[in-house]
Amino acid sequence: MRILLTVDPEIPVPPTNYGGIERIVDGLITAFNNQGHEVYLVAHPDSKNKDIVKLFGWPKLHSRGILNVFSNTLYLTKVVREIKPDIIHSFSRLLYLYPSFLIAKIPVIQSYQREISEKSSVMASKIAGKKLSFTSCGEHMIKNHPIRPKCTAIHNFTNTNFFVPNNDVKKEILFFLGRIENVKGTKEAIEVALMTQEKLMIAGNISSGFEDYFESSIKPFLDNHLISYVGPINDDEKLELFQKSKAFLFPIKWEEPFGIVMAEALACGVPVIGFNRGSVPEVVKSGINGFIVEDVNGMVDAVNRLNEVNLETVRKDAVKRFSVESISSEYIRLYEQKLHGLPK
Repeated sequence: MRILLTVDPEIPVPPTNYGGIERIVDGLITAFNNQGHEVYLVAHPDSKNKDIVKLFGWPKLHSRGILNVFSNTLYLTKVVREIKPDIIHSFSRLLYLYPSFLIAKIPVIQSYQREISEKSSVMASKIAGKKLSFTSCGEHMIKNHPIRPKCTAIHNFTNTNFFVPNNDVKKEILFFLGRIENVKGTKEAIEVALMTQEKLMIAGNISSGFEDYFESSIKPFLDNHLISYVGPINDDEKLELFQKSKAFLFPIKWEEPFGIVMAEALACGVPVIGFNRGSVPEVVKSGINGFIVEDVNGMVDAVNRLNEVNLETVRKDAVKRFSVESISSEYIRLYEQKLHGLPK
């Protein structure tokens, strides 16, 4: 299969620092190549994945602005005509795809990692007809959305070969990782630690505009011997903390599309205890790989029930559902359905 992937022009594939979507696409490229497919990429010109057949660098490196959008849209049209892909899979702007709806009978898939605009997705769907399908990284994102009949939920993956358990390390902390802000539930994680008398390690950046939240809701507790804050961390530091964790706390207070940190924790054999919001019910199986709870008291109760969870099962479930091999195979099955006109 000849696959054309597109990513927004701002960040290379793979990214040097931040770039969640770019990391996903980088992993998919290698997985598709290993499965024998030809992969072409339209992305930032500094992208360097060795498994692509050819890189096409966007002429404009900004997604916004009429001239930028027009130039990149024309460029993608030329690329499609040149390589004649079997399928176009876009992780970039939907607007770039409009000419491709008209020039060839090529299935097009638009993937969303965040809230889906009803206006733009419905309009594109009407114009493209059966050529255009969608994916979301969480089923909850499309629950009441008008494009649901044309949208498939496919979760994100994590590197299950890097995020691995270490049975020689003592499990002695609860772990919170995320932006330090109210919707992430940092304060609630502290409350759980204090109520259970367990050590809590907090990691993550203080979001711009949330300095007051840190000063008023987090910093006063850092004098307590149970609570530690280490700031932003890299992947190696993250792995080390996961491997020391009894549980990963995910007390989110918003409809988070997909918390990749949950998959990372599970891959390390760490049970996840999460509030019943966003993708938590899709990732966590209560009593199997963690617990879904409604509030702080429920999270406290779950911490006290961690001995009910088999850590080997946690790891195996993560590899089965959230490895790049598993997720890339889901995309390939979707591609084949669209190519052969099979129902979703």
